Amino acid sequence: MKANYIVTIKATNRQGLLHLVTGIVNRKLIEIDSLTAAKTDIDDIVLITMEINVSEKALTPLVQKIQHIIEVFDVEAQLKESTVTLRAAYFKFRKAFISAPNAALLSKHGAQVINLYPDAILVSKTGCEAEISQLYSLVANEHLLGFSQTGLIADSSLIEYKDEERISRLAA
Repeated sequence: MKANYIVTIKATNRQGLLHLVTGIVNRKLIEIDSLTAAKTDIDDIVLITMEINVSEKALTPLVQKIQHIIEVFDVEAQLKESTVTLRAAYFKFRKAFISAPNAALLSKHGAQVINLYPDAILVSKTGCEAEISQLYSLVANEHLLGFSQTGLIADSSLIEYKDEERISRLAA
């Protein structure tokens, strides 16, 4: 039975790394629901987070295949519901939304106005997927001009004790 998994990959950053990772996933005919890649505070180390829907049987060989990429030093896969994740979202509203009755929902749900345009406002909200979806369902009306959200990031320790030696070798 398929389930949503969060796969976190720690690797040395290089051109083509993301292509290698997504190529492996695509060859296994697994759809990526969310993908985030970002540099970390450790020079040349990148953290890639993917949300995929896959069976546990197919997950194991996928993780093993990704671990065989030379630059990868750790791959972690966890069920989505057992992982702390965070997203960021942008909501763009007509300026008239500010005087609408449900504008108070923005501050109630921790959203912030981050930019004012002549005819619109841009609002950001960070939180788990459920929080963002809840706010979206409350404010989706004729004033909403656009909505987008980032891929998720997961709570994953960047460096574990077993990683320290490998990172030291990579840095040398």
